[in-house]
Amino acid sequence: MSLMDALFYWLQMKWVTSARPDDEAARDTLFFFAQILSEDHELESFDVESEDDMKVYVTYAKKDGSTRTVWFDKEAVEQLNRDMFGVSDARPDTEDKEETQ
Repeated sequence: MSLMDALFYWLQMKWVTSARPDDEAARDTLFFFAQILSEDHELESFDVESEDDMKVYVTYAKKDGSTRTVWFDKEAVEQLNRDMFGVSDARPDTEDKEETQ
């Protein structure tokens, strides 16, 4: 799985777990993608940096010390919540880094 795909799926699951914090399967899936990012892509950290009406910005740092910020289309990020639950406006708690690293 490519780095961008893994980041996107992790981000979608972060939105899902924000909308449904008691959903254990969603938390497990979020952890699964976080594990792929850490192990397969050697990321030391990754989190939502910011968002606006159209984009969600994710900053990540590799174990070699390099950092990068990328953006994803906000509508695409929210699509899974809309498809599954009819929810699109749940925002992840950007202060909670336990399940992201």
